[in-house]
Amino acid sequence: MSIPSQKVSSSNKQIYQRLKQAIDLNLRRQIFIAACDDLYLRDCLAARLQAELAADSPDSFPRSPIDYPRFVSLELDLSDPNPWDSIAAWLTQHPPHQNRGGYTRLPGFQILGAEHLTRHSAAVQWSFLSYLRDIEANLQMCESTLLLWVSRPWLSSIEQSAPEFWQWRTGVFEFEGEPTPAKEDGGHSEDGGHSENLGNLRDNGDSGAKLLRLSESGQSPFPDEQVPIPDSPSATTDSKSVELADLVLAAASEELEAENNPASEDNFLPLQTLQYIELLQEHQCCSEALALAYHSLGNCYRDRILGGDASPQNLTIAIGAIEQVIAYLELDASLQSNQPPTDECARLIAQLTQNLTDGAQESHSLPPMDDLLNDLGTFYWMLSRDRTNGSNASDPQSCLERSIALYLEGLNRTDAESAPQTRVRLNKNLGIASADLARYRDKTENLQQAVAAYQQALLDLDPETEPQQYAAAQNNLATAYWNLAQDGEPIAYLKSAIAAYTEALWCYSPEREPLNYAGVQNNLGTACWNLAQHEPSELLLVKAIGAYREALKYRTRELVPAAAAATYNNLGTAYWHLANQFQQKQARTESLQQAITAYEAALDIASELDRTQLTFDTLAARNNLGLAHYQLATDPNFAANKAAQTSHLEAALHHQLQVCAGVGQHLNHKGLTYGDKLNLQAPANSQAADSRQTALSYIVKTIRAFYSECGLQGQNLALSKVPGDLLPEILRRL
Repeated sequence: MSIPSQKVSSSNKQIYQRLKQAIDLNLRRQIFIAACDDLYLRDCLAARLQAELAADSPDSFPRSPIDYPRFVSLELDLSDPNPWDSIAAWLTQHPPHQNRGGYTRLPGFQILGAEHLTRHSAAVQWSFLSYLRDIEANLQMCESTLLLWVSRPWLSSIEQSAPEFWQWRTGVFEFEGEPTPAKEDGGHSEDGGHSENLGNLRDNGDSGAKLLRLSESGQSPFPDEQVPIPDSPSATTDSKSVELADLVLAAASEELEAENNPASEDNFLPLQTLQYIELLQEHQCCSEALALAYHSLGNCYRDRILGGDASPQNLTIAIGAIEQVIAYLELDASLQSNQPPTDECARLIAQLTQNLTDGAQESHSLPPMDDLLNDLGTFYWMLSRDRTNGSNASDPQSCLERSIALYLEGLNRTDAESAPQTRVRLNKNLGIASADLARYRDKTENLQQAVAAYQQALLDLDPETEPQQYAAAQNNLATAYWNLAQDGEPIAYLKSAIAAYTEALWCYSPEREPLNYAGVQNNLGTACWNLAQHEPSELLLVKAIGAYREALKYRTRELVPAAAAATYNNLGTAYWHLANQFQQKQARTESLQQAITAYEAALDIASELDRTQLTFDTLAARNNLGLAHYQLATDPNFAANKAAQTSHLEAALHHQLQVCAGVGQHLNHKGLTYGDKLNLQAPANSQAADSRQTALSYIVKTIRAFYSECGLQGQNLALSKVPGDLLPEILRRL
């Protein structure tokens, strides 16, 4: 086929390159449909495909030596438009050589001429669609690649009237261009001209082209089972291989389909690795070679995950790849076969190893089994934190259980010769996963397992040489203790938490790691405050206040506003408890004023943030702020200063009314009316209803304080600030 000369637009050139790259992978049973209404452009593209794919390029993927060309163009027989017969006829005319020991791969085929069917009878056109519907009976002839060129009207007809063929498609490529009338004789334009590159070809359109639209049906280009590994005790590994190939192809389809994601080597690396795996299986190569290939596939997605793209799809594929690595390594160990590989298998293994060495892979050797188990457990843990909704969403509890089992298995496989860092990673990760599982079931048991795991990790960590890891493990250990204290033995667990947080602070430098240092200081303050609720101690509250203030030096409003707001709220609560439990007169007044300042800072920062970013209850903080103002107003030290007293009472009433309004908004969002609010039964709303009742009680107290300190005029001033819908209830209580 000669190559007619025509200029191709940049958009069509991009689609052509995607099509060529997809075909060039030479995977089994790829079925592509290319739609192009400009027949001159179609002729150029089809001829260019055959010219560029006919021979191996220097850096092409290694193939077994065959006499077949890589790509063949066939004309559709318009009298009997059966593409399968056209392929079968070509194969009959070009039989493979006899007595060949190696595997012979069939060439790819592109079928042209379907656009001429519009000039034939409806019966002929329907027969073409009928032949396409028979695809499953002819899949044996689609072992490599089939590219069907059609016009856009035929593309729609195939989708609607040949759904069986449409479901098997791997991808659809739509080129832009004005329709060209088909020739009467069904021939192709051949002017003998030759263009060195697609930039010298021309078409009639340069509008934005639709990129590759790949199958949404979920059908795999590998619908049949892969060649099983010799002497495999079951077909489990083989079925998982097919399932994993489906996932990789689906992911690649989405990437190629995305218009804002230009094709790159990274997009095709997983597909090229799949091709290695397929050839290794076809040649029945050793399990270790297949494990190496699957490890290469897993590393493709591991790099994406470490780069920030921890999507459920990437995690699922990485998990499947590592599970295959482990399965083949265990199979290799169980077979203990020393049979040398065939020449073809040895060549494929050498080529795979060379590619891993030359490429971006960190190593062309397999890591130890305990490292593989650690990676697999971590991917399951990451999947447990996916919050995707829908029927395909992962079950976090089952993912965490699987993660913990893998970490434990990894620890069981370590011994005295294992690297200490391996045990540290496994124990730290086991602690994190166990603490997460405690949120779902067996809280105490799982938290105790987390504590034991962190303690084991700390035994292998040197705070002098690994201060950051040591501090992180101590912080996690302390947090596990704090969580245990919420359910039982609070004093013992909180003291252990304080000791661990204090130990972590020795290793965190505020200059090098200001946010980590501030986070531990905040946690230390909370543990001290919490212990003071069980063992009342002014010293503990003072220590909590000092820790919060130290944290706020680095948890600034500008740098981490949500964290700063939370710490200010904690600081306000610590000052409020200090004022109410231990201090007298002037010291108490100063602590209440400090509490007011801290609460106001917390609420001011929170007002600029979305509610989902906050880790504390702003209505509770506002209620506490109002209470602090009320306590100052009713303090005997303020009796001589009526202006200050009235100011604090007005502030108290303002914040209490704000709380009542906020709770009312929450309940109204639930579709409840004020008449329902006093008799709420739903657990989800009972806390809001209680908060409203508490706020109403404080409003009544504040109005009474107005009357007590300022007389009837003060009471009337207070009532004038109460919304009309609350007045009846307030007056009843008064």
